Amino acid sequence: MKQKAELIKIINILLLSALLCFFVWQLYITFIKYEDKFESPLKVTEQDYGNDFISQYGNRYEEIKNLFTKPVTMTYIGEPNEDFATGCTHYFLTQYFLSPNLILRNNAVRDTIIYNLYNSKKFDPASNYHLNNGWHIVKDFNNGLIVLAK
Repeated sequence: MKQKAELIKIINILLLSALLCFFVWQLYITFIKYEDKFESPLKVTEQDYGNDFISQYGNRYEEIKNLFTKPVTMTYIGEPNEDFATGCTHYFLTQYFLSPNLILRNNAVRDTIIYNLYNSKKFDPASNYHLNNGWHIVKDFNNGLIVLAK
């Protein structure tokens, strides 16, 4: 009985090995057949470097980095109607591109506010809460980034 179990185990290993070899052979044949249609990852990386969403998003912050020469604490306010995932993405990217500045969310108001209006680019000064309550525009970068101060 023990020899029969060992024999079945060996047969299973041989069958699985044969199936694996067949599978690898099929992959190789398929790759050779369509090799000319595959692009080199290096070529794609060289073409798209700096043109991705995050790089383009970060380019918006180049001018604002020059405005703050020392680290400051700012309140971040995003688009009024953006979904949670988009809002978090924009918030974390803002933290990344403006580090070492400390960027806090809407609920913690500091002396400086950064509006990140990625889609709408502008807000209505007549209906803006902060402008109607003693804040003034320090600089509008005309790319959706607006800095306010008291």
